[in-house]
Amino acid sequence: MIHHFNIIGMKKTDYPTWEMYSRSLTNEEYADPTLVLDELFDFAHLPEWRTLLWDWLKITVSGSYNTETTAAERASILCVYEKLQKLIEASHLLYIQQKTSKENTKEKERHIF
Repeated sequence: MIHHFNIIGMKKTDYPTWEMYSRSLTNEEYADPTLVLDELFDFAHLPEWRTLLWDWLKITVSGSYNTETTAAERASILCVYEKLQKLIEASHLLYIQQKTSKENTKEKERHIF
């Protein structure tokens, strides 16, 4: 069994550079990360996302993935995973953009006389 709990709290410098880049966003989504939000909520509305995440948690915790889920449910779980992966990558991209923007603003403010 693989445990990923030890990665929480690692410094950014502990990762290879390529790990900090998107793996699943299209060029269009990379240019405009908000498109991922459109795709996310076109797929399911907020109440449906809550249900999907709850079902995902129950299946994962109970260990019933292979024994009690249908092929359609398993496909849905994989789709949810892919959507969440894109959401996390888009959020990271927005975070980096915002951080860079704030740093640039601070730098400009330092040089204003």
